[in-house]
Amino acid sequence: MLWPGIRKLGKELGFKRTNSEIVGKLKNCFIKIFDGNNMKVLEIFKSEMDEQDKEYIINILKQKKVKKYEWITNGVRIIFSEYIRPYSIVKIKEILFILIDYLEQKYYDIIPICHRCSIEKEADVYFIGNISKYLCYDCFKTYEKELNNEYCQYKQLPTNYFSGFIGALLFSFIGIMVTVLLFVFFQRLAAICGLLYIILGIKGYKVFKGKMTPIGALIIISVGLIMISVGTFFAYSVMILMELKTTDINILKTILNIPEVKNELKLNIILSYVISGFFIILQLFTMLKDWKFQKNILKARDI
Repeated sequence: MLWPGIRKLGKELGFKRTNSEIVGKLKNCFIKIFDGNNMKVLEIFKSEMDEQDKEYIINILKQKKVKKYEWITNGVRIIFSEYIRPYSIVKIKEILFILIDYLEQKYYDIIPICHRCSIEKEADVYFIGNISKYLCYDCFKTYEKELNNEYCQYKQLPTNYFSGFIGALLFSFIGIMVTVLLFVFFQRLAAICGLLYIILGIKGYKVFKGKMTPIGALIIISVGLIMISVGTFFAYSVMILMELKTTDINILKTILNIPEVKNELKLNIILSYVISGFFIILQLFTMLKDWKFQKNILKARDI
């Protein structure tokens, strides 16, 4: 997702956009800017960058009080931390132009290289999912052919939804154990455990070689939703048995049939769904998007 500040900056710079970034060529550098978790990220790619350039970049970042950066292949990743307020787009733009002007003056005759063949020639921005690349036309066609071949091989794989379902179910039992422990030790609702069932379900589905398709994503979410209720019920029952210091199931059944106890249990289950709901929906859309039957390489579009 592109937030308004990033989108506005992209328009000013004449960049294009992918699903999550603004990307483009600025002077003789290739640039990516995107929002992260409590941060904004600027990536500057240059085919040549020596120790003197790195020292210059570090000094500029120190002057601007930017502490986080990483050296990446043919470039630098600058991280602008955000805590209470969003980081100023104006400041990001200022730092960007200082560094771009420096690199242009030093490497005035060098243009951005294709990310695949590393040759200096005319290229454009393409993206696969959330990964953007600066590619020449020949490399774009090669990527397109590789993805089509990958899809053909994928279609020939046997469907193994059942083994994935078993894996998601088995791993989800770990979530029940965590829920029980939290109930026992803290004597209170641990609704956040609802997140665990989805996370563990994904892990189990993959470990048991479940087929990575939208159907597989729906299987994982369905298992997670069921296990939220089962886990909360089981943990609540264990807590009652421990409080009464008994293992008599008939006593447990009698207590669970008391209207007040029934209502409290239902409330706990509902709260588990409410607290986990946003994460579950987000995870479902992420998997449906990432586990599509075919991945395509697309040209970046105008903002």
